[in-house]
Amino acid sequence: MRRLTLAAALLAMLAGCASLDRLVQATKAQVTLVEGLRQYDAGDHESAAKSLNAALKQGLWQSDQANAYKHLAFMHCAAGRERECRDDFRKALAAVPALRLEPEETGHPVWGPIFLSLSSGSAFSVGLKQYETGQYSESAKNLQGAISLGLPERQRADAHKYLAFIHCSENRERQCRDEFSKALAVDPKLELAPAETGHPVWGPIFRSLKAGR
Repeated sequence: MRRLTLAAALLAMLAGCASLDRLVQATKAQVTLVEGLRQYDAGDHESAAKSLNAALKQGLWQSDQANAYKHLAFMHCAAGRERECRDDFRKALAAVPALRLEPEETGHPVWGPIFLSLSSGSAFSVGLKQYETGQYSESAKNLQGAISLGLPERQRADAHKYLAFIHCSENRERQCRDEFSKALAVDPKLELAPAETGHPVWGPIFRSLKAGR
Protein backbone atom coordinates (compact mmCIF):
# COMPACT_ATOMS: atom_id res chain seq x y z
CA MET A 1 0.00 0.00 0.00
CA ARG A 2 2.81 2.37 0.88
CA ARG A 3 4.45 1.74 -2.52
CA LEU A 4 1.18 2.51 -4.28
CA THR A 5 0.81 5.76 -2.31
CA LEU A 6 4.38 6.74 -3.15
CA ALA A 7 3.82 5.94 -6.83
CA ALA A 8 0.65 8.04 -6.87
CA ALA A 9 2.49 10.94 -5.27
CA LEU A 10 5.26 10.72 -7.85
CA LEU A 11 2.73 10.66 -10.70
CA ALA A 12 1.00 13.73 -9.25
CA MET A 13 4.34 15.53 -9.04
CA LEU A 14 5.19 14.63 -12.64
CA ALA A 15 1.75 15.79 -13.81
CA GLY A 16 2.29 19.04 -11.93
CA CYS A 17 5.68 19.50 -13.56
CA ALA A 18 4.22 18.83 -17.01
CA SER A 19 1.47 21.40 -16.41
CA LEU A 20 4.04 23.92 -15.22
CA ASP A 21 6.19 23.30 -18.29
CA ARG A 22 3.19 23.88 -20.56
CA LEU A 23 2.37 27.09 -18.72
CA VAL A 24 5.96 28.33 -19.03
CA GLN A 25 6.02 27.43 -22.75
CA ALA A 26 2.68 29.15 -23.36
CA THR A 27 3.94 32.28 -21.58
CA LYS A 28 7.10 32.30 -23.71
CA ALA A 29 4.99 31.97 -26.84
CA GLN A 30 2.79 34.89 -25.80
CA VAL A 31 5.78 37.11 -25.02
CA THR A 32 7.36 36.22 -28.38
CA LEU A 33 4.09 36.93 -30.21
CA VAL A 34 3.75 40.36 -28.59
CA GLU A 35 7.36 41.14 -29.50
CA GLY A 36 6.72 40.09 -33.10
CA LEU A 37 3.64 42.29 -33.36
CA ARG A 38 5.59 45.21 -31.89
CA GLN A 39 8.34 44.70 -34.46
CA TYR A 40 5.73 44.53 -37.23
CA ASP A 41 4.17 47.83 -36.12
CA ALA A 42 7.66 49.37 -36.07
CA GLY A 43 8.26 48.29 -39.66
CA ASP A 44 10.98 45.76 -38.79
CA HIS A 45 9.46 42.99 -40.86
CA GLU A 46 12.50 40.71 -40.91
CA SER A 47 12.66 40.56 -37.11
CA ALA A 48 8.87 40.35 -36.88
CA ALA A 49 8.75 37.31 -39.15
CA LYS A 50 11.38 35.52 -37.04
CA SER A 51 9.54 36.30 -33.80
CA LEU A 52 6.12 35.29 -35.12
CA ASN A 53 7.43 32.00 -36.51
CA ALA A 54 9.20 31.33 -33.22
CA ALA A 55 5.97 31.99 -31.30
CA LEU A 56 4.10 29.55 -33.53
CA LYS A 57 6.72 26.86 -32.88
CA GLN A 58 6.56 27.50 -29.14
CA GLY A 59 2.81 26.92 -29.16
CA LEU A 60 -0.04 29.43 -29.33
CA TRP A 61 -3.77 29.30 -28.75
CA GLN A 62 -5.79 29.10 -31.98
CA SER A 63 -6.81 32.77 -31.91
CA ASP A 64 -3.17 33.79 -31.45
CA GLN A 65 -2.08 31.39 -34.19
CA ALA A 66 -4.52 33.12 -36.55
CA ASN A 67 -3.15 36.54 -35.55
CA ALA A 68 0.45 35.42 -36.12
CA TYR A 69 -0.28 33.83 -39.50
CA LYS A 70 -2.33 36.87 -40.53
CA HIS A 71 0.59 39.23 -39.95
CA LEU A 72 3.00 36.84 -41.67
CA ALA A 73 0.64 36.92 -44.65
CA PHE A 74 0.63 40.73 -44.60
CA MET A 75 4.43 40.75 -44.80
CA HIS A 76 4.55 38.23 -47.63
CA CYS A 77 1.96 40.22 -49.60
CA ALA A 78 3.81 43.49 -49.00
CA ALA A 79 6.98 41.87 -50.35
CA GLY A 80 5.23 40.54 -53.45
CA ARG A 81 5.26 36.90 -52.31
CA GLU A 82 1.65 36.11 -53.19
CA ARG A 83 1.87 32.31 -52.88
CA GLU A 84 3.33 32.54 -49.37
CA CYS A 85 0.77 35.23 -48.52
CA ARG A 86 -2.08 32.93 -49.55
CA ASP A 87 -0.56 30.00 -47.67
CA ASP A 88 -0.39 31.92 -44.40
CA PHE A 89 -3.89 33.31 -44.80
CA ARG A 90 -5.10 29.72 -45.29
CA LYS A 91 -3.32 28.70 -42.08
CA ALA A 92 -4.91 31.62 -40.24
CA LEU A 93 -8.36 30.58 -41.49
CA ALA A 94 -7.67 26.95 -40.59
CA ALA A 95 -7.00 28.08 -37.01
CA VAL A 96 -10.04 30.40 -36.89
CA PRO A 97 -12.45 29.82 -39.82
CA ALA A 98 -14.54 32.85 -38.79
CA LEU A 99 -11.50 35.15 -38.94
CA ARG A 100 -12.22 38.61 -40.35
CA LEU A 101 -9.82 41.45 -41.07
CA GLU A 102 -10.20 44.88 -39.53
CA PRO A 103 -11.79 47.45 -41.89
CA GLU A 104 -8.46 49.17 -42.52
CA GLU A 105 -6.85 45.78 -43.25
CA THR A 106 -9.62 44.65 -45.60
CA GLY A 107 -9.18 47.84 -47.62
CA HIS A 108 -5.51 47.18 -48.33
CA PRO A 109 -5.04 47.03 -52.13
CA VAL A 110 -2.76 43.97 -52.06
CA TRP A 111 -3.75 41.59 -49.29
CA GLY A 112 -7.39 42.71 -48.93
CA PRO A 113 -8.59 41.04 -52.16
CA ILE A 114 -6.44 37.96 -51.50
CA PHE A 115 -7.93 37.43 -48.05
CA LEU A 116 -11.45 37.99 -49.37
CA SER A 117 -10.89 35.35 -52.03
CA LEU A 118 -9.93 32.83 -49.34
CA SER A 119 -12.54 33.64 -46.69
CA SER A 120 -15.66 31.64 -47.59
CA GLY A 121 -18.39 34.10 -46.58
CA SER A 122 -16.54 37.12 -47.92
CA ALA A 123 -15.53 35.34 -51.12
CA PHE A 124 -19.16 34.31 -51.70
CA SER A 125 -20.43 37.88 -51.29
CA VAL A 126 -17.67 39.30 -53.50
CA GLY A 127 -18.31 36.61 -56.12
CA LEU A 128 -22.00 37.50 -56.31
CA LYS A 129 -21.23 41.20 -56.71
CA GLN A 130 -18.72 40.43 -59.45
CA TYR A 131 -21.28 38.27 -61.23
CA GLU A 132 -23.82 41.09 -61.12
CA THR A 133 -21.31 43.49 -62.69
CA GLY A 134 -20.30 41.02 -65.39
CA GLN A 135 -16.87 40.16 -64.00
CA TYR A 136 -17.46 36.47 -64.68
CA SER A 137 -13.89 35.22 -64.54
CA GLU A 138 -13.19 36.82 -61.16
CA SER A 139 -16.64 35.84 -59.92
CA ALA A 140 -16.00 32.19 -60.74
CA LYS A 141 -12.69 32.23 -58.85
CA ASN A 142 -14.28 33.67 -55.72
CA LEU A 143 -17.34 31.40 -55.84
CA GLN A 144 -15.19 28.30 -56.30
CA GLY A 145 -12.87 29.46 -53.54
CA ALA A 146 -15.84 29.96 -51.20
CA ILE A 147 -17.06 26.43 -51.92
CA SER A 148 -13.61 24.98 -51.24
CA LEU A 149 -13.37 26.77 -47.90
CA GLY A 150 -16.82 25.64 -46.80
CA LEU A 151 -20.24 27.30 -47.01
CA PRO A 152 -23.65 26.65 -45.43
CA GLU A 153 -25.83 24.44 -47.66
CA ARG A 154 -28.01 27.23 -49.02
CA GLN A 155 -25.05 29.39 -49.99
CA ARG A 156 -23.21 26.39 -51.42
CA ALA A 157 -26.17 25.56 -53.66
CA ASP A 158 -26.36 29.19 -54.79
CA ALA A 159 -22.61 29.29 -55.49
CA HIS A 160 -22.92 26.21 -57.73
CA LYS A 161 -25.97 27.76 -59.40
CA TYR A 162 -24.12 30.95 -60.32
CA LEU A 163 -21.13 28.96 -61.52
CA ALA A 164 -23.56 27.09 -63.78
CA PHE A 165 -24.87 30.42 -65.11
CA ILE A 166 -21.31 31.53 -65.89
CA HIS A 167 -20.47 28.28 -67.70
CA CYS A 168 -23.72 28.37 -69.68
CA SER A 169 -23.22 31.99 -70.69
CA GLU A 170 -19.80 31.06 -72.07
CA ASN A 171 -21.10 27.99 -73.95
CA ARG A 172 -19.58 25.40 -71.61
CA GLU A 173 -22.69 23.23 -71.43
CA ARG A 174 -21.08 20.21 -69.75
CA GLN A 175 -19.64 22.31 -66.94
CA CYS A 176 -22.97 24.14 -66.68
CA ARG A 177 -24.79 20.83 -66.20
CA ASP A 178 -22.19 19.66 -63.69
CA GLU A 179 -22.64 22.77 -61.53
CA PHE A 180 -26.44 22.55 -61.68
CA SER A 181 -26.20 18.89 -60.66
CA LYS A 182 -23.99 19.84 -57.69
CA ALA A 183 -26.42 22.58 -56.69
CA LEU A 184 -29.35 20.13 -56.78
CA ALA A 185 -27.35 17.55 -54.84
CA VAL A 186 -26.90 20.08 -52.06
CA ASP A 187 -30.49 21.37 -52.23
CA PRO A 188 -32.88 19.09 -54.14
CA LYS A 189 -35.67 21.67 -53.68
CA LEU A 190 -33.67 24.42 -55.37
CA GLU A 191 -35.70 26.54 -57.78
CA LEU A 192 -34.63 29.33 -60.10
CA ALA A 193 -36.17 32.77 -59.91
CA PRO A 194 -38.69 33.49 -62.73
CA ALA A 195 -36.18 35.67 -64.59
CA GLU A 196 -33.57 32.92 -64.31
CA THR A 197 -35.92 30.12 -65.37
CA GLY A 198 -36.80 32.00 -68.54
CA HIS A 199 -33.21 32.28 -69.71
CA PRO A 200 -32.94 30.65 -73.16
CA VAL A 201 -29.69 28.79 -72.42
CA TRP A 202 -29.58 27.64 -68.81
CA GLY A 203 -33.35 27.59 -68.18
CA PRO A 204 -34.01 24.42 -70.21
CA ILE A 205 -30.85 22.75 -68.87
CA PHE A 206 -31.88 23.34 -65.25
CA ARG A 207 -35.46 22.18 -65.87
CA SER A 208 -34.27 18.97 -67.53
CA LEU A 209 -31.98 18.15 -64.61
CA LYS A 210 -34.64 19.05 -62.06
CA ALA A 211 -37.20 16.82 -63.80
CA GLY A 212 -34.75 13.94 -63.92
CA ARG A 213 -34.22 13.82 -60.16
